[in-house]
Amino acid sequence: MSKPNFSGYSIEELLDCKRNVDKERWPERYQEILDELALRLEDPSRKAVHDELVFTAFCEELRDDLTIAIDDNLWPIITFFSKRLRRSVPSTFLDEVCPICAGELNITQRFSSWNIACETCDMSYSLRERRSYF
Repeated sequence: MSKPNFSGYSIEELLDCKRNVDKERWPERYQEILDELALRLEDPSRKAVHDELVFTAFCEELRDDLTIAIDDNLWPIITFFSKRLRRSVPSTFLDEVCPICAGELNITQRFSSWNIACETCDMSYSLRERRSYF
């Protein structure tokens, strides 16, 4: 099997490889991916692309978690009847930190979407919960 040439991969492809490589079976490839990402992050414009991709992927994972969490599916109903809970957020967002700087996230609801922002990284993302009906 030929060895992959990670230097030709885009940042998005490298991040995908990083998430999916078997670290125990291919520790040297995992390290090569980390080294290639580190080289790319030295350039500020590439770092901005990297950070945006990481933040977006993180928020999309939260969307998936929000969709399947039972208590989060009941959350809109509960908050409708409770003034105290209206300023709260679903449990999916609790204890989450920015994937880039590990800073605090500011999570607010506006209309029917959730706004997730990190003031430290100056990143924000708006997501709508996916609803599946039987």
